[in-house]
Amino acid sequence: MMRRLFMMTVAAVALSFAGAAVAQDKAAVEKGKTVFDGAKPACKMCHNATKAPLDKIGATVKAEDIKAWVRTPKEMIAKKGAKGTMPVYGTDKISDPDLDALTAYLLSMK
Repeated sequence: MMRRLFMMTVAAVALSFAGAAVAQDKAAVEKGKTVFDGAKPACKMCHNATKAPLDKIGATVKAEDIKAWVRTPKEMIAKKGAKGTMPVYGTDKISDPDLDALTAYLLSMK
């Protein structure tokens, strides 16, 4: 009986943390969309439905690679054997917390 009560308590605590994490993730995704929409130079100039779409990026790219594409695009282009150019978004253009949110947004696109 005591073990069952303990297990139920553990499950309830885990679910409450999971709910908080989902809420944080949703907030990060929303913030990330705002970062994407407001970035200068505009991400949408090159990443849209017809040109370099990102609609499924979250299914194929890891968080650290997304961050590397934003911070060091020339190195990522060379590493991946890709073509094209992409501006560097240093911390003066996208702060580290905004980059985390942008990454959450892009990872949500599957």
